[in-house]
Amino acid sequence: MLRNKIKLGAIITVVVLAVIVIGVGFTSVKTVTSGSKGVLMQWGKVSGILDEGLHLIMPFRDSIVIMNTQTQLVTSVDQSCGTFDIQEVFVDIAVNYRLNPLAVDAIYTDLRQDYASRVVRPNVEESIKATTSDFTAEELLQLRESVKSRFKSILNDRLQAYNIEVVDVAITNYRFNQQFLDATNNKVIALQEAERAKNELETIRYEAQQQVIQAEAAANATIATATAEATARVIAAESQAEAIRLVQEQLTQNPEYIQYLTVIGWDGKLPYFLGSDVMPFFQLPTDSTD
Repeated sequence: MLRNKIKLGAIITVVVLAVIVIGVGFTSVKTVTSGSKGVLMQWGKVSGILDEGLHLIMPFRDSIVIMNTQTQLVTSVDQSCGTFDIQEVFVDIAVNYRLNPLAVDAIYTDLRQDYASRVVRPNVEESIKATTSDFTAEELLQLRESVKSRFKSILNDRLQAYNIEVVDVAITNYRFNQQFLDATNNKVIALQEAERAKNELETIRYEAQQQVIQAEAAANATIATATAEATARVIAAESQAEAIRLVQEQLTQNPEYIQYLTVIGWDGKLPYFLGSDVMPFFQLPTDSTD
């Protein structure tokens, strides 16, 4: 009976020892998942960085804290900010960031795993306020890429001190108060009216220029016609004067020429003269014997 009890106790002891060994074995193997780094802790103090994969650690002495090194997201909705021209604007923003995988031990030492709430979000909010204060309300709407670039630069400078990198930022929306929206709308309407008046003025000016051009063309045409007519009259007069000169020249050189012309143009009828018996053109020869 006693012997049986001893055997039973021994079996129980072996089983307990086996369970302990198995348990210790399981607790000695730790896994660092993909997209993470492990911070090795020894007696509660940071001792190093572990890469992805399986790791053997000393039970009770060592432990591993998993730090996410993938890109993470933080958002802020209706963040109240001020512009350079003292307008209140509410901004919706989104920021992608990641931890420096080579400095997760320092990050854990300073911030534990509360880096998002303790560092990232406060600096996102302060950075967007610093950004909008450099731009007027209109510039925020017109220079979106410049505003985004400025915001990313300010935030990255702030977070690098904590070994956190800004991957990208997005400003998804601006909301202004109703007073500013009304003023902007009135300004747009005024600009449109001014542009329309300018266009109408340009139209009137163009039409006036066309009328001037047409009037100048008509005047030039009239002048050209008058000049042509005057030139034609001058040419005709000069031609007539030349003809007269030539006739006079011929008459001077040939006095008989006028009698020739008269004979050529005679219709055969003798003219009548009162008080005279003389024939004006020629005389018939008389017989010398009479």
